[in-house]
Amino acid sequence: MAGGTLLLLCADDDEIDIARWLLERGADANAPAAIDSEGFGGHTALYGCLVSQPYRNGRTDLGMARLLLDHGARVDVRANLRKRLRFVDGETMHVYRGVTPEAWGRAFHDQDWVNPAVMQLLAERRSWRRASVAWSAHRGRSRC
Repeated sequence: MAGGTLLLLCADDDEIDIARWLLERGADANAPAAIDSEGFGGHTALYGCLVSQPYRNGRTDLGMARLLLDHGARVDVRANLRKRLRFVDGETMHVYRGVTPEAWGRAFHDQDWVNPAVMQLLAERRSWRRASVAWSAHRGRSRC
């Protein structure tokens, strides 16, 4: 987790109480991980809700993802990631460039690690955001 934020660590370890404490004290839900010399990083804690060890081990609730989204986590942020799963067949390094959290979940090389409920939640939030932007644009054009 070199260059990771405390919220990233919370998401990776499913430490929702600590994440809530951090957010209540001003932690930024969109704080990115450091970007290394090869251009990898920049991901936020939301990425850790989508592809996660807790999900792989049977934790299926949406608490962490909802908490982050309710505190302004953006679904449209992009990052360059590389991931090698350990202790599985084919420990090959996989590279994902310019992916949003949702795109990373769709493209991830082992879907057993991807939480489909979080994928659905992100799709709903993305759709809601588009509708909200369209409504705001519409209201700005109409004069009553």
